[in-house]
Amino acid sequence: MRVTLDMKPALTDQQVDQRLQREFAQHARSQLSTVLTGLMPVRMGPVFAGLCGLSAETPVSQITRGQRLAIGRNLKELPLPVSGKRPIEEAIVTRGGVNVKEIEPGTMMSRCVPGLFFAGEVLDVDAHTGGFNLQIAFSTGALAGISAASWSRGE
Repeated sequence: MRVTLDMKPALTDQQVDQRLQREFAQHARSQLSTVLTGLMPVRMGPVFAGLCGLSAETPVSQITRGQRLAIGRNLKELPLPVSGKRPIEEAIVTRGGVNVKEIEPGTMMSRCVPGLFFAGEVLDVDAHTGGFNLQIAFSTGALAGISAASWSRGE
């Protein structure tokens, strides 16, 4: 299964590259991890650099055009390998999440970011551990999956 994450959904590919060029110019003496800190959570920077085939300590001034474009590609389409699921015995309940007022209930699609779907405990709904949490996860997951497939086909 191929899943990708758009870390900059509000920006086009060209805008991402322009942003990277601007950041690289402003921080030419800095390490890549410093520049990435302005684009993503701090702890993700070194991991993201590695996913781009670079060291987080690489000076920005040494990054080639091709490497910069690879960083931009990964910001727009970060591949997330899915190798399977974990056993139900490892399932836990969380609290908080995306406000349900920001989600279209008939599709589970974000009202703020078209094409972004939510399900399960990423939603701000919860109850005591047990049936409710499992049911909301299964139901919203099924609806979000069906809706995402339909949306991707332009239906």
